[in-house]
Parts: sequence; structure tokens; C-alpha cells
Amino acid sequence: MRRAPALLAAAAAAALLVTACSSVPETAGGRVTPTPSDGRGASSFEPASPTLIAQADLVECPETDPSVPARDDGLPDITLTCLGDGPDVRLAGLRGEPTVINLWASWCAPCRDELPLFADLAGTGDVRVVGISVEDDPSSGLSLLVDADVHYPSVVDADSATKPLLRWTGLPMTLFVDADGRVTHVERGQITDAAQLDSLVQQHLGVDASP
Repeated sequence: MRRAPALLAAAAAAALLVTACSSVPETAGGRVTPTPSDGRGASSFEPASPTLIAQADLVECPETDPSVPARDDGLPDITLTCLGDGPDVRLAGLRGEPTVINLWASWCAPCRDELPLFADLAGTGDVRVVGISVEDDPSSGLSLLVDADVHYPSVVDADSATKPLLRWTGLPMTLFVDADGRVTHVERGQITDAAQLDSLVQQHLGVDASP
């Protein structure tokens, strides 16, 4: 009888894991092995076609400061390639305004469900929203954004360069970063509705983004 609480806790933890995607996509034939990276997050995946990039019509990736020192409590000093048009993005250089960063992939069902929430948040103009497409080829990621009618900027980390730096093991994951570049909160797992996202933005960034 004394073991019952531990067993219940283990069962609850297992249930939470079910709601998150594995960090590597699966296909009918088994797990997909990511291809080697070129060190800048672009990877050896084939780039998306200009036609698909134009169709996605993403907001240009933000300019980032190449010289500001990285913070110990901030984003890692890594530069990732823009998924659409725009410059490469140095994560540690994302300063000047509160920012929500969402890690996602086209093969992750909870990520697909979250995308409209972040699109609505980006549309308020109260915070900057940037996606990081991980362990995914650019064409698949852009195709999902076209289907979901999502246009905020994303960068590409096809081969998990951020995994050891952000310590993520599954998707989705969302980081809240203040204007000074400090990571104030990491939300692991799916954000299920706008009220939850608005609450997190207000609590961790001090911004009221609710309608």
C-alpha cells in the first residue's frame, strides 16, 4: 500500500509524456535519422523552392544584434537560418522587445494545434513571436505554415543544434524572453488555448496580450 503514491505519480508522468512529441519524427518505416548540419542550423536538407517560400508569405526574420554579449540567463549564442525571407537570426541577439519563441515541427501534432495560437498572438503586435522549426526539412515546415495560414517568422534547426543548448527532449516547447534577452520561463508541452498563452505572456513578460 505504501507504494501506491509512487505508482500514481509515475502514471501521471507517463500521461503527460503522451501529449508531447518525440524529439525525432517517426514514419511507417521507423524513426527518421536527421541529416548532418552545416553548423548554422540550415542542414543538408534540400532548401525549399522560391515558389513555396513566396506562397508561405512569412514575415521577414528579425534583424539581430551581432555584437551584444550573450547572457548566462539568456538564449544560446547560435545563429539559425531564416525559414522564409530575411536574415539569419542570432538567438542571443534577440533584444529590444519581449519575445515568445516556439519550437515546432510539421510531424508534431500538438505543434500543429498550437500554431494558430501563436499566429493570433503575433497579430496583436504586443510581443514578437519567432518559431524554430526543428528536425524537419524546410519544405515540410513551409507547407504546414501555408496550410495553417500562419505567417510569423521562423528559423530552421533541422539537425537539433539547439537541443543541448536549450535542453529540449520533445516538442512542443515555448520560451519567454524579455526585452533584455533574459529567458524568464520555459513551457514544456502543448499550450492548449489562447487564455493559457495570454496568461503565460502576462505572467512571464509583463505584457497583457489578451483581446
